[in-house]
Amino acid sequence: MFLRNKPRLIINIHAIIIIIMFGVVFTTDRSNGETFSKDKKIVVLDPGHGGHDNGARGPEGIMEKTVTLSLARRIVAELEDGYKVVLTRTDDYGMKIFERTAAANHLKADLFISLHTGGSFLHKTSGISIFYFDEMSSADQEKRPALSKPDKNIPAPIAWHTIQIKHKKTSRAFAETIREHLEDQTGSLKRPVQTAPLMVLEGADMPAVLIEIGYLTNPAEEKKLIDPDYLSELAKDIRNGIIDFFNKDPGA
Repeated sequence: MFLRNKPRLIINIHAIIIIIMFGVVFTTDRSNGETFSKDKKIVVLDPGHGGHDNGARGPEGIMEKTVTLSLARRIVAELEDGYKVVLTRTDDYGMKIFERTAAANHLKADLFISLHTGGSFLHKTSGISIFYFDEMSSADQEKRPALSKPDKNIPAPIAWHTIQIKHKKTSRAFAETIREHLEDQTGSLKRPVQTAPLMVLEGADMPAVLIEIGYLTNPAEEKKLIDPDYLSELAKDIRNGIIDFFNKDPGA
């Protein structure tokens, strides 16, 4: 996961460039030139990391970038009959964070899901976590004092970084729906749905969540995350959560 930490102007310029670039490259290279109509919902899956960016690494050497792509491919297989499903990356190559979000915006996607694993120096840390965007993390919000009036000395964020805010309520609803389905099947959810200022979510102009599917640095969870049957079950749970979400909110 990556928290927001780049200069806003640079990100804004890069975002404009990458949206133009994806108009030429993304639809031909990663979706075979297909132009998506809106007769079906469009779901963009973002397998975290890739290329030189391995992400977390398990005790046995399993890499996060490999696990996330494997799961993403399984989710595609579960959804492709009823939805238009696009991967931000289809193989082991790197992508900048804002490229992933720009791809979803270019396609006018209905959902954006970034897939990751957790990593910790404490090997006993375990469980699934689901995040949606907020400018403050859940922990920071608990510490924040109540303000009766907004601070006029704090400049308003530029437009690129306010896009996801308008989807905050729907993103939270989607995160809760996914949590319900993952919790029923895995029993490993030990933390509630959380907020965080995640860069990969903040520019998404649609409901968006980031799912950490377990801690790769935990030896027991590493074994599960390389088990094809376990990943297939996770894919089905996420599929069911997506279907349930759209059934609850057809206009999403």
